[in-house]
Amino acid sequence: MEKTLIQFIKTAAAKLHDSKLKRLGGKEITLAQEGVVQALDLDSKDEAILFTALFDRSCSGYSCDLGDMASYFGCTQLDIMEYVSSLKSLVKKGLVVQTDLSECRMTRQNFIASNYAISCILENKKPEFRKARILEKEFDRYDFCKLVDAQIQDSNVTAESLFQFIEQAEEENLTMPFVKDLKTIITSIPARALFYEVCYDFFDRNGDGRSDLTRTLSDMYEAYGVRFMERKALLDGSHPLIQADLVEMSGDKEDILLTDTGKQLFLGEDFGAFGKQYSGLNRYSFAREVKEYVHSKEHDVESSHAKMRLSAKIRQIEDSNRNITCLQKVKDILSEEDFRALFYIVCDACANGDMISISRELNELYSIKERNTNLRLFKDEMHKMQRLDLVEMVTESSFFGEYTVLKLTDKAKELYFEEDAQLFIEKLNKKELIAYTDIKEKRLFFSAKEQEQLDLVGNTLQEQNYQSLVRRLESKGLAKGIAILLYGAPGTGKTESVMQWARQSKRDIIHVDISAAKSMWYGESEKIVKDIFTRYKRMCKRSSVKPILLFNEADAIFSKRRNMDGGRSTDQTENTIQNIILEEMEKLDGILIATTNLADNLDKAFERRFLFKVRFERPSLEAKRNIWLNKLPGLSTDDATSLASNYDFSGGEIDNIVRKITMMEVIDGVCPSIDIIKKLCSKEKIVQPYAKIGFSR
Repeated sequence: MEKTLIQFIKTAAAKLHDSKLKRLGGKEITLAQEGVVQALDLDSKDEAILFTALFDRSCSGYSCDLGDMASYFGCTQLDIMEYVSSLKSLVKKGLVVQTDLSECRMTRQNFIASNYAISCILENKKPEFRKARILEKEFDRYDFCKLVDAQIQDSNVTAESLFQFIEQAEEENLTMPFVKDLKTIITSIPARALFYEVCYDFFDRNGDGRSDLTRTLSDMYEAYGVRFMERKALLDGSHPLIQADLVEMSGDKEDILLTDTGKQLFLGEDFGAFGKQYSGLNRYSFAREVKEYVHSKEHDVESSHAKMRLSAKIRQIEDSNRNITCLQKVKDILSEEDFRALFYIVCDACANGDMISISRELNELYSIKERNTNLRLFKDEMHKMQRLDLVEMVTESSFFGEYTVLKLTDKAKELYFEEDAQLFIEKLNKKELIAYTDIKEKRLFFSAKEQEQLDLVGNTLQEQNYQSLVRRLESKGLAKGIAILLYGAPGTGKTESVMQWARQSKRDIIHVDISAAKSMWYGESEKIVKDIFTRYKRMCKRSSVKPILLFNEADAIFSKRRNMDGGRSTDQTENTIQNIILEEMEKLDGILIATTNLADNLDKAFERRFLFKVRFERPSLEAKRNIWLNKLPGLSTDDATSLASNYDFSGGEIDNIVRKITMMEVIDGVCPSIDIIKKLCSKEKIVQPYAKIGFSR
């Protein structure tokens, strides 16, 4: 009858107990050993010898170390050392398990046959190694750090013994990526010992742990001098772990924490399971997470590795949200993580209708030196985010003074918010925006001298000529803005000339409401005027052809600056407005046209800033006759000449007469006679009634 597995082990145990590991070549013991090897699928008789002893002891409820095994065989512990490799092989197969994972020294480790192996033997079936290893926990990075912590916490272990222990433990676990990678980065054993301890404290508190600096150094070193040297190196940043950006000191310098780099080295594929999770965000919550990180204590701008950690964090949050399609587009044009962080913060402000102070955000993002460098770039409009037309600087006014904010451009809104962009793109009021397609063609009549000047302006505004002029001005280092002043009597065609230029050059008009630009509230007027130019710049960026910024009746805000001797706040406001406009005209990148009936009221400082200054005279006799004939084609030349000679009307006043004639045609069904037209003309002017002064006789 064929023997069972337990019978083979029982026979082998009877021969091996107190055998001193000698006389093992007998026929009966050989057959028993071969039966155990075959039944358990072992690699050698040495494995069968050790397993037999461990199984025998396990059935008695005992685990055993190398000393216990030596006692079992009745030999020296030195004899057992020859079988250590076989013991490790049994552990790897899952047939034997180590009962005290906190002990790394082989001579002190305890082993026992696994429950799975015992169960298989009792059922007389061959164990499957895969199942055995699934049921038994493998020694991993967490066990390793726990092992080191047990030695550090043992008051009987000196620093020298600790480091010898760690060196031995590392040698026995060189296949563990965590140990192998750390040894490559950090050559100092004491530094690695500290890292293992910080790692243990981290995961022992579910990823929120930190190591108390004083207590940790006290546990590791019995010598005060060494503790102080380690403390100094950690605090001044010269420690190898700080240099490698694996650990950092807390803000109060009391605790040691793992950096993201340190966490990734320690946790490996488990990195995502610890700490804050960033997956499952949308574009709005994503931007908010970035802002909260930058504003948190975790981002210490004074740390020498702050920028490196910021970059790692931004990449982590981005990589956790690959479903947000706009992120890859942003990364494609902004390779710098710190720039992307600032961009996301501005996006968050836009989404929430907030404004961010540029100086405050740069202060949160950078150390002093980098902050000042970036601030200069922004003020010079040379920052990469400005050159890419992603953000713009806007100066805002408040009761406490002016401050500069960053805003997203329309291009940036379309990039980040995609289909939601239209929710955040500001649209001009229909009263402010005059589309060139809505302007009707109208024939204007001027003297030869005026027409020559107007043709020059009109030709300059044609896109091809305008672009050539701008390039030429830039090449000579001259201001490239085109400012035009049209002045003269009312109704002489100033505004209509602008309309026709816009229609011919296909330029929209942003029409400034002068009354709205001057607010009754202190400080509001300056803000409104600044906003006019800000919105114009935004419109220029949005348009393929630069629009025209039109100030009608410009003398209301381009007026002469006031004498401040009186100390009135209104005078101060007026002067501030003039200064804002002068400054904006100096750096204008577009087309500004101002019209006024009262050129004498303009401040002299504006004169040199207008490239073209065109005076509109009241129409000549010939011009008036042509206007009459153009407006009323039914008039004879003689009648038109008569009307032009007898009535000194401007083009606007002639328009009024024509409107009344049109009304009479609609009501009466016939065109008024020349006599009726003359009667209408005689009533057009407001004539002051003559009043006698004194007594009549």
